[in-house]
Amino acid sequence: MDKDRLIEALTRKENLCFPANQRMADILQEPLTRLKSETQDGSTYWFEGEKPTPATIRVKVYPTGHVVFYNTFGRRFLMTDPEGNPLHEAEWEADEATHEIKLKQARCRLDCRQWVGIKPRAKKFSTHISIKGQPGWETMSLDQLRQGAAQAWQVPFSEVQYFYKDENFVPTAEGEYDVNLYKDGLYALPGGTFETPVFVSFMFGVQWEKLDLIPVVELFQSTLPGSGGAVFEFIWGLFEDQSRETPLAPLRYRGLPTYPSKEAFNIFSAFFTPQGPAGEDIMEVFMDTDRSHEIEWTPRADPPWRYFSEVQSLSLTVQDGYLYKLTLYDDPIGIPYINTARGGFGSCQRYMSVTSGQVVLHDAAEQQKISITEAWHVTDQTPAKAPPAAPFGWQHFFGGSAPETDPVKILFTVPFYPEGEALIDEASLQPMVLDQIFHYMESHEDMEEKLEAVDSVLVHTFDSVISGCVDCTHDRDVTVLYGDPEFAVKNAQQLWNFAAGRQQLDNLKRVKFLSEAEHVDAAYQQTYAMIYKWIPFVFHQNREACEGMLKSLSDALQPGGMLFLCGPGPLRGLFEHYGLHDRNFDPVIEMPFFNQHRKMCPENQVHPDVTVFLAEKK
Repeated sequence: MDKDRLIEALTRKENLCFPANQRMADILQEPLTRLKSETQDGSTYWFEGEKPTPATIRVKVYPTGHVVFYNTFGRRFLMTDPEGNPLHEAEWEADEATHEIKLKQARCRLDCRQWVGIKPRAKKFSTHISIKGQPGWETMSLDQLRQGAAQAWQVPFSEVQYFYKDENFVPTAEGEYDVNLYKDGLYALPGGTFETPVFVSFMFGVQWEKLDLIPVVELFQSTLPGSGGAVFEFIWGLFEDQSRETPLAPLRYRGLPTYPSKEAFNIFSAFFTPQGPAGEDIMEVFMDTDRSHEIEWTPRADPPWRYFSEVQSLSLTVQDGYLYKLTLYDDPIGIPYINTARGGFGSCQRYMSVTSGQVVLHDAAEQQKISITEAWHVTDQTPAKAPPAAPFGWQHFFGGSAPETDPVKILFTVPFYPEGEALIDEASLQPMVLDQIFHYMESHEDMEEKLEAVDSVLVHTFDSVISGCVDCTHDRDVTVLYGDPEFAVKNAQQLWNFAAGRQQLDNLKRVKFLSEAEHVDAAYQQTYAMIYKWIPFVFHQNREACEGMLKSLSDALQPGGMLFLCGPGPLRGLFEHYGLHDRNFDPVIEMPFFNQHRKMCPENQVHPDVTVFLAEKK
């Protein structure tokens, strides 16, 4: 790679957004033309002085052609693919007190060209505790406090000891402490910058300057597609850099608690090699929340490598010559293509195969061919496996033609929760409400018999959880009225995948997704044995509108039918008038599912009147 291409990647406008890095790029341009280069283990280092060292290396070019630029602190601040497209950017600064070089912020580019950002120590959580009155409190050690916390939280003592060090306990009076804990933040970055960040999740603080931890993303369902791979690409690179300075101990997956899953193990394994206790099954140890931290993870020599092609409008991931995934830019469907040559199936029958120097994209009966560029290093051309035949595709739910969607908005169809004290929005609150509805279904002895008799269902304005409102085990007439096409398409895909994986698609032949604006009047001319209805917040203060909706719901509900309703609490006073008997009602603010959420985001709020009901028509 010549120096002109390096300078072009360094100075490309969209590659750097942090002012400190833009200044660093200006500083490096002139010396870059006179740097020396040396090749080691297939990688080329461009450096100042007589030999490459962590302090003198300014550029590293991997054997794949990927490039990393280092600042005068010796820290990576930009990584690009061989064509100069950005993969991640990191800003570093000197700590005012210790003068240590610390990560200030970072951003990682996703396959879809959106960005996610990392903010170290984004939030300080503080709890005041008093141990006065406990036996022996005068001589109680911090380890004894940690032991008590471990028992209360039902987590290993070693994990409490790891996260709550002595400096986390600040004495405020005799026998009293402020217990402080900082957490990092993960954000979606519309426009690629931190100007208008969208909070995604907290994760336990990482020592980014000397990695020893694989961080837990607490609200893992809130992440944008591809976030895990992009962040792990950054972690892998940092670990490799830091190991060159001083050999690092293996990483461990830690949290209070951890959230082990097969998917987490797979993505960890793509970038790091696991090593477990001798003689034990690694997966069993990993899946035990009390033992996940016992697995040691060391970086792989050849991780997944990502490439972006502006000419062909796509991004792809290659590892050991095998093309794993391909994403088309501005795809209104929002589903990547998966290579099924080594097993598995792509979402909604989308998959790809590599043959004769081409990638063939399969989307149901449609095909698209893309030429393979030599720079991608795709060598494995094992034939792909076609998915099993299906009675229909996911578009069937829309009568064969899905609504138009925005390619960016469809990526953001995940629950986003506030970082602080703001109210949780409707789309993000609906998953918790659906959990409460499931709880109602499980808590009544007669519910199994009642559900078995249901033959018609209406789902209205539960847009973010439509797929959870449709039972794949029964052949029913289900009418879905949706207002948001992106959520509708996302849920149709999830519903199809879930049913196809269990060979239950035949039960969904009578499920139809209809635009609320066009079909609401006709839908309420029918009657149903079960209705899911979400009353939008904008109507909660409008008694007349809410009463009108309740009347329409009662008219559309068959005698003995069940209504799962989320709306303003005072609406319960009208149930008797409209022939409804309430069997359950719970303000959302009192639901255990909301209280569980507040363990991760303790400041989040919901309006106290928002209530979940289970009612029956007399």
